[in-house]
Amino acid sequence: MKKKIHLIPVILILTILFSSCGKIDSDGNSSKANIVTSGTEIQEEPKEPVEATISAKAGYGDAKRQINVIGFKTYKKLESEMYTDKAAKDKSYLVLFLEIYNKQNEKDYINVNYLSTKVDDTEITNTVLFNEPEGFQTVFQNIEPENTLSGFIVWEVPKDWKEIEIVYNGWKDSDNLSINCTFTPDDYFNPPKYV
Repeated sequence: MKKKIHLIPVILILTILFSSCGKIDSDGNSSKANIVTSGTEIQEEPKEPVEATISAKAGYGDAKRQINVIGFKTYKKLESEMYTDKAAKDKSYLVLFLEIYNKQNEKDYINVNYLSTKVDDTEITNTVLFNEPEGFQTVFQNIEPENTLSGFIVWEVPKDWKEIEIVYNGWKDSDNLSINCTFTPDDYFNPPKYV
């Protein structure tokens, strides 16, 4: 008998809880209530993937950024008063100069960890230099809101390389955007003077 008495309050509480989970409109139709708790994030529809291609002649632009190739060149060595960067035997430094305009109201960061590169179907990583080719800084840094970053990416490649394929996925998580480019030695051109 005592067990039955203890179950009655539990059944009453459950009945009250479950009855408040639905809603009956003026026509007598019931529907589930929309429950929003603090900290719950509303899921947006997934964005279509965008695979943008840039080249020596064509850039890419959207509502958040504009990306242009402003130079593509090789160097055997780069010298300054303090340092000399010299490519290994039978190799050279391949430098891609970029200009990226951040159209947003917040900083944008170009992250080296999202860069992948193949030279003649062999994966390689970018190289770090002590010197700044043509006075440009590395592109891997913050871009302030509504500002332009002019910078470079460099790889050490065989002197007789034929094709380089570059993919940047730094905006894949936020904007579903992947930037792709393919270059050959026919695409070489000098960057403008850095200001």
